[in-house]
Amino acid sequence: MQEKFILNLIDRPELAPEYAEKLTGQGKQENIGDKKLSSESFDIFKFQQDTAHKNGLRTTIQMTYASMFNDEAISMAKHDYEVYGDEIALSLLGLPCEEFRKKYKTKDFCIWMFSKKDKMKIVDDVFAMFYKKFGFYPESTSSYYIDAFTLRYIKKKYPSVICAVATCWEEGPKAFHTCNNSWYTFLDGGPWAPWYASKENTHCPASSKKDDVGIVCIPHLSRDLQACFDGNGSNFGTHPQNVLRGMIYENDEIPYFYNLVDEYRHLGRYNDGFSYNVMFVGPGWLNKLGRWEAPYSLLKKSYEDGVAY
Repeated sequence: MQEKFILNLIDRPELAPEYAEKLTGQGKQENIGDKKLSSESFDIFKFQQDTAHKNGLRTTIQMTYASMFNDEAISMAKHDYEVYGDEIALSLLGLPCEEFRKKYKTKDFCIWMFSKKDKMKIVDDVFAMFYKKFGFYPESTSSYYIDAFTLRYIKKKYPSVICAVATCWEEGPKAFHTCNNSWYTFLDGGPWAPWYASKENTHCPASSKKDDVGIVCIPHLSRDLQACFDGNGSNFGTHPQNVLRGMIYENDEIPYFYNLVDEYRHLGRYNDGFSYNVMFVGPGWLNKLGRWEAPYSLLKKSYEDGVAY
């Protein structure tokens, strides 16, 4: 039996990082267009791309709405597409930038929380801008969650899209222990591996070909299936910085991460030789400006070691 390990390595340039707003909780004045923050974020994106290419890996570059206003980000994406064969994709994350707020007169940015009318308007706006900048429509897209209506609309209007990072809530049964009065946490529990999404509910696998929305959905992370029963899955996944947050590293090494990747590779023995893993680390996990107390050298090393493994 021939084994094939499928890795989705996804990077996105966050020119108006979502974590910028989190800094206001530390008493700092909000500045969504902070040049220092966006510059640091873009430098992290470059580091991530370089790390992947040094290891002979291709990436999916998910362009955000904000990044498509930046000539350097567009130029770099085109370069890495042509030189390294990276995919240029489109993310529905990264909406909260000055241009978006001015146009839509809102600070909301979660695509699944808008009205159907606004969802279609935003999707059309972002996809049109992507086509204008790159001359083609993307084959994949993403958000922390993409509802079934939005998936159906994207597939109908932009049939080139065949894959979507459609959920970040793949913590399974733990959802019932951590849910609060927010509806989206109550709906926690998306699949742990790629699935054919239902036309009626993104989190549900399609019951038949007729129910298949036509887009293969993947989670943001590959979690530790066992750990999710007893603890917060956010600390136990193929995300090097989650491993640091979970305090499950030793002497600046991440053996737990390696073991978890091996666990997913082992699944190939039960799946006709195929095994799958996803690593999605946004620049916010590697920034120096407020999100993490861990030494930057350790954050950087964990990413380099994770990609190398």
